[in-house]
Amino acid sequence: MSTLEWTVIRAMAAADSSLCLAENVGLAIVSREDGANYTLHPEEVRILSPRACGRKRVEFALGRAAAHLALKQIGFENPPPVLRGQKGEPIWPDGIAGSITHCHPWSVAVAVKCSNRFAIGVDLETVEGIQGTDISDLICGEAELDWVRGGDFQERLTMIFSAKEAIYKAFYPLCRRYIDFKEVELSWFPEQYRFQGEFLAPFGPNLSQRRVCAVHCRCHAELVFSCLIHESP
Repeated sequence: MSTLEWTVIRAMAAADSSLCLAENVGLAIVSREDGANYTLHPEEVRILSPRACGRKRVEFALGRAAAHLALKQIGFENPPPVLRGQKGEPIWPDGIAGSITHCHPWSVAVAVKCSNRFAIGVDLETVEGIQGTDISDLICGEAELDWVRGGDFQERLTMIFSAKEAIYKAFYPLCRRYIDFKEVELSWFPEQYRFQGEFLAPFGPNLSQRRVCAVHCRCHAELVFSCLIHESP
């Protein structure tokens, strides 16, 4: 098993408390080499900008390949095209919630049945990917900064960034608005390898201030993977 597979599966297993990973959750990891065997659906080709650079085209194709594999795992023999919304979010089939993340040269996709009950977001980063410019003041509140500075700075900063990206991906389809990094405060629970996220502002009518969510986060080598599967009350 690769480092990435180990990292993703451990995080997903921890997040999958009320679902059956094998029956209701599809998980796919695709590498650039795997993507050579995937052909985009014509409708997927049409939503890809002709001005997109080669790397963006590869990432898009890998993400759709992973999405189709995840859908096949939960019962779609011939998955429909996974299109794109106004803010770039994937549009899943009715009854499905899902999320896609890219981190060269991989893409990871998760698809979950019962989309009216679940919000899902996944994010994959490398510690190296956010080195160079200190973005801690942009993404962290005071308590989070204290935690980041109390250990391996780059790894912890990547964890905060990745977890908040997963939160945005999960809840944007429900609130349809941009969620700022500082609208969520994260607290780390090391024994459970998860953050508890608290909303500092209401995201929408059904996403009130002070709501909490759990974001499971796993690090291995240079990889950081975050996953949120949140069941609505």
